[in-house]
Amino acid sequence: MALFPEDAATILQKLTLQQGRLEPEQVNELKVLMRLSTEDFLKAVLPLAATMSTCPISGFSVGAVVEGFRAAEGSCEEEQGPIYFGANLEIAGQPLKMAIHAEQASISNAWHQGETRLRRLMVNEAPCGHCRQFMNELNEIDQMEILVSQLDNERKKHYRMADLLPDAFGPGDLKQGGRLLGPSNQLLNSPDSSDTLINAATQAAQNSYAPYSDCYSGIALLMNNGDIISGMYAENVAFNPSLTAIEAALVNLRLNSLAKPEATIVDAVMVEKQAPISHKAMAVSIISHMGAELRHFIV
Repeated sequence: MALFPEDAATILQKLTLQQGRLEPEQVNELKVLMRLSTEDFLKAVLPLAATMSTCPISGFSVGAVVEGFRAAEGSCEEEQGPIYFGANLEIAGQPLKMAIHAEQASISNAWHQGETRLRRLMVNEAPCGHCRQFMNELNEIDQMEILVSQLDNERKKHYRMADLLPDAFGPGDLKQGGRLLGPSNQLLNSPDSSDTLINAATQAAQNSYAPYSDCYSGIALLMNNGDIISGMYAENVAFNPSLTAIEAALVNLRLNSLAKPEATIVDAVMVEKQAPISHKAMAVSIISHMGAELRHFIV
């Protein structure tokens, strides 16, 4: 924060209270205060996104930011949208496959805060193949701009998904009409409607995206400070780049803890739709490593 003008830093501090999100009005004010275009502003805040990283394995922090479409009240969708922050999260004791990339984290952040499509993504290095395949699943991805600009370089490269992933294998190849971030029409019944945590996990499963396996999956974590953190499963046509519900919950937990003392998990629930696969074993491993037990329900 010391790198920013004092009046800009005051606004940017609110990121910690807003789940790593800046509202359109805040972004517009910051652009005026810092005398920056939208693209230059996104690049300027990339180091802030990177500070949200937890990387005990690589020691290499990466940040990414995405702009959504939820415009300010009374404005049109072409105007400034909210900015969502994300960073790479590595999980000690787990395979490298469990690492969450910065691009995935920022997109998951936007999705969990209600975005149904994204205008642009900014990162300081070209997205890896894993992230390109993950992004190719997004709703209206052909319209999303991908900006790459190294921090020590003024040059910005502008891409569309077709530039980064030519001849791509995508949802259409498996006859999938819907897209990640698009509307969900799953209706799942809570295993116990009197249990708040089960209801939260059921809601997350209902809003998740699993068109290939049908394993609609959600996680809800109860923290010792009373907060409930949820995560939704985001499936991918190439399978491996899928983001599990527990990974999404860890992203949200990191964002929720930015302005609070570190909290511990006291209860955890996973709700999954009956399917040929299950994410239970992976979730149990991570939750147990964090000192809690997982309650698992099939609906």
